[in-house]
Amino acid sequence: MDGGRDGYTFSSSVAMALLFTVIMLSPLATSSAEDSPSSTTLIDGRIAGFQAEPSVDYTRDWMVEEGEWLSLNLDCNQCQAQLTLDGNTTTSSSGITLQAESNGAVQLVISSTIQEYVSFSLVENIHEDFSHLRPSPTENITFVTSKYCNDVLTCINPTQGNLDGIPHGEYNSSDYIRGILELSTPEYIPLEVAAGDTLELQFVHTTDEISLSVYFQNTTSEHLHEQTLEQSLGLVANVAGDAKLWHFSEDGRVLVKVESGGVDTAWVLKKMMYENHYSNTLIESHDNLKLVGHSSTSATIEMNDTQKFTLEAFHTSPRLQIDQLVSGTWINGQFQNMTAEQATVFYPYPNISAVRIHADSPVHWIEIEVSDISDLHSGEEAPSYRPSTAASVNTSWPLMPMQSAPLQAELTLSIHDTADVYRFEIEGWDESEHLVQILVEGSNIESLQLELWSLDQESWEVVESKQAMFSNGKIQLAVEVSRGTHFFRVSLLDSVNHTQHSWGEEVPSISYFLSSGYTLIDEGDEPYFPPDENAEKWGVRARFFLGALFLIPVAFLVIQQYRTKRTAQQLLLKSEQLVWFKSQMDSGKFTPQQSRKSLANALQAITLLNWEEANKAWGKTDLEYRTENIALAVWKLDRRMAGHEGAVPLMVGVHIVEGNWDLAALRFDAPVGQAWKVERVEPRFLHRGEEVFLDTMAKGNRTFIMAELSGGATSVDIELNGRLEGEPSAARIPSTLMLESANEEE
Repeated sequence: MDGGRDGYTFSSSVAMALLFTVIMLSPLATSSAEDSPSSTTLIDGRIAGFQAEPSVDYTRDWMVEEGEWLSLNLDCNQCQAQLTLDGNTTTSSSGITLQAESNGAVQLVISSTIQEYVSFSLVENIHEDFSHLRPSPTENITFVTSKYCNDVLTCINPTQGNLDGIPHGEYNSSDYIRGILELSTPEYIPLEVAAGDTLELQFVHTTDEISLSVYFQNTTSEHLHEQTLEQSLGLVANVAGDAKLWHFSEDGRVLVKVESGGVDTAWVLKKMMYENHYSNTLIESHDNLKLVGHSSTSATIEMNDTQKFTLEAFHTSPRLQIDQLVSGTWINGQFQNMTAEQATVFYPYPNISAVRIHADSPVHWIEIEVSDISDLHSGEEAPSYRPSTAASVNTSWPLMPMQSAPLQAELTLSIHDTADVYRFEIEGWDESEHLVQILVEGSNIESLQLELWSLDQESWEVVESKQAMFSNGKIQLAVEVSRGTHFFRVSLLDSVNHTQHSWGEEVPSISYFLSSGYTLIDEGDEPYFPPDENAEKWGVRARFFLGALFLIPVAFLVIQQYRTKRTAQQLLLKSEQLVWFKSQMDSGKFTPQQSRKSLANALQAITLLNWEEANKAWGKTDLEYRTENIALAVWKLDRRMAGHEGAVPLMVGVHIVEGNWDLAALRFDAPVGQAWKVERVEPRFLHRGEEVFLDTMAKGNRTFIMAELSGGATSVDIELNGRLEGEPSAARIPSTLMLESANEEE
């Protein structure tokens, strides 16, 4: 069969599904639960052992064909394996290798006399016909199927303690090659390879000493690789041998020669194929940066000159080359040898925009950490000098805020950074004076000094300069400055002795913290700027426009007041208004909804009339009561006026004759039966239960409300509660208002 290039990527979900299938469903894995313990363990999807109990045997059944071999390696203290094949039972406490004489079933039973963990490596079916003679380069052959690892991050994992490929499944999966060396005769396994491929081989099961060598053939010639893989003794169950890698620079085929001095040596070879994923794609994100691959791997990563890369290789020591893209031109770096688990630090050249990292080794896993070395987290490395003229573009000098908590900065000695210059901007009026204070703190600043310059903003000459060194645990300076841009510098007292190393060599940086304080001493003269002619013209128009907008609410209120007065005058000319509402609904001219809306408007307008005129407009009252302080009137409304089904609508008028009420509330009391509940009030007053809260009512105030009551009572008492001139007071209509039920009304 021709070798394919089907890639594989094992996600965690697929892996779990396979494990579940192997353990729970496959008849080849275990027999019934009553015979086999449930505490089996797996290695990369392969059943590799179980926790033995004296009273429980581990069983496994499968089918074999005539001529097939099977092999078992066993590792335990007091266990024993019984393997039944062709009607014969073979017993061993270390290992068994047998050949089937006919088609049939095989049963494996493993038992132990003690509680212990039993580890085993089982090859159920070995059927192969590999050639015993090495074919010539021009001879046609059938290749063993090969699957490629398309995502190297899923095929290797440094947390396993190595960078060996991770296979999956039992030994009959495509990640393994199984064979038997009968009568110590060597065999050749043919594999197809392409230019850039890397082949990984590793013995994972052998019953005797074994070795392999690799031949590469193209269409015309053959080459024997010097590297071999040797196993001097048979492998203990689940203990793999060394893994080795072969890289191929051209298309062709590989012949893996397997040989052993033992008789009928059973073997399983892990086989992993990796394509060369050489990529120059620009990587912009610095999250979870890795350089992982086989043979030669390259990556281009975005970078600026205020970043440093810390690279760490795991388990191998690859060769590393870093090229830098500086001002649009690539500058090639020198190859350097990395050391496993030891960090390599890279500092970029100025004006860099990207790096190209090459790693060479049979296999490598390099993690890259990106650190910011800018000052004040500004994204800029502070220059060591101040600008020469006022016309200079000074955006490269980090800006120090005038009122600031401590901000971190550093002198990065690896790149011979021995001084940092910062700018600060002062805003204010002409002739103003300002006091600025700069404070340097840190745990290792004894070798630093602080310089501060006040500059003339036109000539750029130094008006005043000050210097300070470490004292009392800090470095501190204050200076009076004018409006404009000024500078200060933090530098090493002895820069020569701190730069006795090559540029880019990793040496400790000197970190420090900067904070600032600011005080206005003299405010100066406020500048006058005559307004522009267009600004004056449009300013006048804007004022008229905004003034007109402010008059809109006033006009709205005037219109509303006019409409309310007109409605009140119309009500004054009418009487029996409630009877009129009923007649309109009877005739069908008004719907109940329209009547409720008209009544709500009338309730607000009627308050503009005096008490007697308002009562006359509504019509005959059903209850009326008057004291020297208040007057109350009650009207029963047509039930169709109610918005809530089954509710009883009442209209109540309250007139304050004398005094001022606060916390006033109308209470609708049911003398007999279920208590009333106020469902709705027009106009909208706060209500709860059987009460409507009117709040504050002054002398002369007139209020009319419509209340919808729900409940099962047939009568209601109405009273007004509250405080009159600050004293608790109440007024209750002495007569009870009888209410017809809805059925009676109909």
